[in-house]
Amino acid sequence: MLSLLKSLLLKNTDNTLWIADENSTALLQQDIAFSGVLLTNRWDIAQLAKANGIPALFNDFNLKALTRSFETILYPLSKEKAIVQHLINEAPYVLNMNGGFILLGEKNSGIKTYAKKVAERFNSEKNLQKTGKNYLSINIKKNPAEEGELLADNDYHKLQQPKKLSGLFSKPGLFGWDKIDNGSAFLANQFTKHPPTSNAKILDLGCGYGFLSTQLASLGQFHFTATDNNAAALLACKKNFSEFEINGEIIPSDAGKEIKTKSVDYVICNPPFHQGFRLAEGLTDQFLKQAARVLKQQGQALFVVNEFIPLAKKSLNYFSKVECIAKNRSFCIYLLTWPL
Repeated sequence: MLSLLKSLLLKNTDNTLWIADENSTALLQQDIAFSGVLLTNRWDIAQLAKANGIPALFNDFNLKALTRSFETILYPLSKEKAIVQHLINEAPYVLNMNGGFILLGEKNSGIKTYAKKVAERFNSEKNLQKTGKNYLSINIKKNPAEEGELLADNDYHKLQQPKKLSGLFSKPGLFGWDKIDNGSAFLANQFTKHPPTSNAKILDLGCGYGFLSTQLASLGQFHFTATDNNAAALLACKKNFSEFEINGEIIPSDAGKEIKTKSVDYVICNPPFHQGFRLAEGLTDQFLKQAARVLKQQGQALFVVNEFIPLAKKSLNYFSKVECIAKNRSFCIYLLTWPL
């Protein structure tokens, strides 16, 4: 799909909006020329775009924050249904009259279903074209008064308190946004057995909506730094830090690269292992590498991973001591010390 996206980007003008998530990472790692504007909810994508000289806006896919309209919107489908339907809803707001909204997707991305939904939103005929192994859905904005009803997007822009989160805020746009991740819950149970020292500087690496920080904060006086690559996560985590009066800050970061070297006493992390629709084995290494870099020599890191992730082997590239301190049928928790 990336080759198709690349050809479309090269054909379009500076009046094109490219909506990009992690599925576009590989393309931006190339030397690509694009004269339009890129909108993304991923911090690393925004930084890659700027490094390529592409104007980029980083937010939680808030198209209404754009200060101009466009002739064309190019959007490779995201994995999360709420994101896709939210963007289909908002696309007409930033398209010029007779502007085109172009969805790209592989066969297993849901493109056929979304092509029908876009047609309903734009009150037009379904237009799905097969290009090799990929599909294009193209719809043109006509009279705004004739636009179809909004799709259900779980109130995408609202911070919410799902019942399963016991008072914590979260929102659509985050993976597993309305539940507590089983791996994170398993990790939180280890905090009392391996607590940080008093007044420790703690890094919540890949914080999501901040569940791990809120659990650890109840055990003592600490200073937290929470980082995530996802704009939705940062919004929710900021709200939870405020509600639970947690001492610390929330910053956008690509696996903690923005954190100072040797500045942290304690790292907590439930690293992702998917990038869009695909497994991304290198993500675990990125998080381990940055955890080792930011930790002080006497610091500790607690990682939880699915049992099939070879974290023990990978960790030896970055830490002198690697210990599995807990495991169940699904997850393993590792205590990592003495960063190399």
